Amino acid sequence: MIGRKPPAACRAPAATRWVIGAAFSALALWPVPARAQAAPLGGRFEVAAGGLWVQGTSVGGADATETAPDGTRFRLFASRGSLGPAPGLEGRFGVRLGSVLRLEGSGSFAKPDLRVRISSDVEGISDLTLAETVSQWTIEAALVAYLARWRVGPRGIPFVSAGAGYLRQIHEGGTLADNGRTYRVGGGVDYPLTRARSGRLKSAGLRVDVRAAIRTGGARFDDRVRVAPAVGASLFVRF
Repeated sequence: MIGRKPPAACRAPAATRWVIGAAFSALALWPVPARAQAAPLGGRFEVAAGGLWVQGTSVGGADATETAPDGTRFRLFASRGSLGPAPGLEGRFGVRLGSVLRLEGSGSFAKPDLRVRISSDVEGISDLTLAETVSQWTIEAALVAYLARWRVGPRGIPFVSAGAGYLRQIHEGGTLADNGRTYRVGGGVDYPLTRARSGRLKSAGLRVDVRAAIRTGGARFDDRVRVAPAVGASLFVRF
């Protein structure tokens, strides 16, 4: 619930774990023809920074109830919440594992609005909406597989990715925090803008990706898994 940390033993549903496991398996087993083995990923290490847009999601709802002396319960009011869409910043560091695989670590920060609507008050008070700004941090690790046999335009190299990580949401005022887990699957395009034949800098370019951001825990009224689309754009350099 909002304002309470989820249990440490909280796990993603079996369906979510199956999807992520299947995605990682597909990345590891993707067939690459011999001529693509030399596909230039441009250096062993990558550093990148850019922007991120995450669509908002519902955080569920709950009823405030009261227990009478005879044990019966009645509703005082109903509440339902949502986490709004928000732009954010994302940084990334990657290590090339092979000709088409890269392991990445990333961190992001955004400040979405958390809104809770109070309605159906037993005393007839008009409906109202409470709002606050949440500072949202994520730390994730992901495996990226480049589809070396394909091209988008003359230079663009498409890829697919899957990953998981940690979510922390700090409520306005900094006195309350919610923790959770994140999972993601998606893909995008790397578009190298420059290539160096010698020296430490191997390449630099633009990356655009679209992903499904899957979350458990965090600010919410129930234990449902939340899924929201997200779009990112960043500049990278490789060494």
